[in-house]
Amino acid sequence: MKKTITRILSLAFALSLLTACGSESQTDTQSEGSQAEEQNESPQAETQYINTFIASDPSTLDCARFLGVVDRVILHSITEPLTRIQDGIVTAAGAESWEISDDGLTYTFHLRENYWEDGQKVTASDYAYAMQRQAAPANAWSFASDFFSIVNYEAVYNGEADASALGVTVQDDTTLVITLSEPNPAFLSTVDIFPCRQSDVEENGDTYGSEAGTILSCGPFKLDSWVHNSQLNFSKNDQYWDKDNVALDRFTNLVIDDEGAQMASLENGSIDYASVVSQEYAGKFDTREDMYKLEMPLDRTVMVVFNCEDEIFASEKIRQAFSLALDRNLLIEITNGGLGTPAYGLVPTVCYVGDLNYRENAPEPLKALESTVSDPKDLLIEGMEEAGLGSDPSALTVTFTYSDTSAKGRTDAELYQQLWRDLLGVEVEIDFNESATANIRAGEYQVGSVGWGSTYEPLFQLSRWSTGGQSFWVNDEYAALVAEGSASMDEAARLEKYLQAEEMLVTEAAIAPVYYNASRTYAYNYVGGIPVNPFDTTGMKTYSVNGR
Repeated sequence: MKKTITRILSLAFALSLLTACGSESQTDTQSEGSQAEEQNESPQAETQYINTFIASDPSTLDCARFLGVVDRVILHSITEPLTRIQDGIVTAAGAESWEISDDGLTYTFHLRENYWEDGQKVTASDYAYAMQRQAAPANAWSFASDFFSIVNYEAVYNGEADASALGVTVQDDTTLVITLSEPNPAFLSTVDIFPCRQSDVEENGDTYGSEAGTILSCGPFKLDSWVHNSQLNFSKNDQYWDKDNVALDRFTNLVIDDEGAQMASLENGSIDYASVVSQEYAGKFDTREDMYKLEMPLDRTVMVVFNCEDEIFASEKIRQAFSLALDRNLLIEITNGGLGTPAYGLVPTVCYVGDLNYRENAPEPLKALESTVSDPKDLLIEGMEEAGLGSDPSALTVTFTYSDTSAKGRTDAELYQQLWRDLLGVEVEIDFNESATANIRAGEYQVGSVGWGSTYEPLFQLSRWSTGGQSFWVNDEYAALVAEGSASMDEAARLEKYLQAEEMLVTEAAIAPVYYNASRTYAYNYVGGIPVNPFDTTGMKTYSVNGR
């Protein structure tokens, strides 16, 4: 990784992690602005603070139950994982050092002296307990598969072994040993190993992580208050081991799910920076002398997923037809303000396998399929006939599930609808649903729109479909390729296995990649310390303010 610092620093901007999630609730813009202004005029106005926003209320801040990007980014600010990624490199955090055995199976972490916000020391047991909870079947943690290379982790998660069998050992208060069942060179660049304190979980029960008072911090900031669907307020944690290198005294996350409200808040100074999709607003902000702009590719792929257990989309040819009927350039222009690159594969352009850029060495598989199909409608009819659905596309009605219920979201979804109607001749109904993410995860949909972020190596994205994923597409050969690739210490061999797996996923159309996202962010000139790497897990730790 160290060889790639210069190259990786030019890659995409991590701010979109805070704003790329689907919306969950409407927010009163005037109320948000007044709340931020009240803070600005408070007696602490001389302190360093930042007001920003998140696009949805966190699902939970329980490290064993969180669901999405918003939750994870906040956890990076209030919790200290064993390691963090900074400037594209895995760096020491809760662990001040670690050793990896010659066979790549044993990781021994040596904890630094760090404290929870109430002054109690963070111990190796806190990390071990968190990992046991994450593996517990009852928590059904969405990111558990990233840890399956740990001895017995998958068996524990499936209820086939007790938590005591997990390959995690506490040698003493400052030494934690994690044992893998097979080498995984991407392990530390893929996972966050968060701690949580057993006494806090037991005291708060099911409410742990759902309110400000139920979770304590051991990271750079502590959560002072949480007004659901409105705002979260944070202040610097004086117990944090690296507090002297944390510039901000406090920050606020306003919950704003509507793009118009987000842009109004940036325009009037209620928030200090924001990712801007709308070209109209970008034109306005370009003329502002009190702002600067960052525009970079991101580590996120926007895609359509198909429910392969559905009567219609069980057909591979029907799925392929729906994928090939998408005008990706038009979708980028209309739905994402011209930001992004058409995606004909799953893995975005910013990912590497060791020192090898993935996309530079892995042709996008959908392009090969596209070259063999002259008319997606003909392919659709073939699939319909084989599935016993007749040969008249106009008799076919499908439902497209979309989570963004804002005015812009409705316009975006209607573009997909129109493309499929015009090119395939099918009837498409749109299900605008704020619970779309949960419904897609539960398989209660036919076609849906989602976005998946990546990690430095492609394993994180590829492994999402090893057990079916949101598409319920089960392919043992695919799972084997991903597993073989993740265990290979040879970069070229690892990349080849990943490519073979990606080809299967995309050409069999369990998903339809649409575009690799990009970021256009505007910040007021006084905001500094913004991470310039898409894989950074530093949260708000590096941000600063100068000359507000």
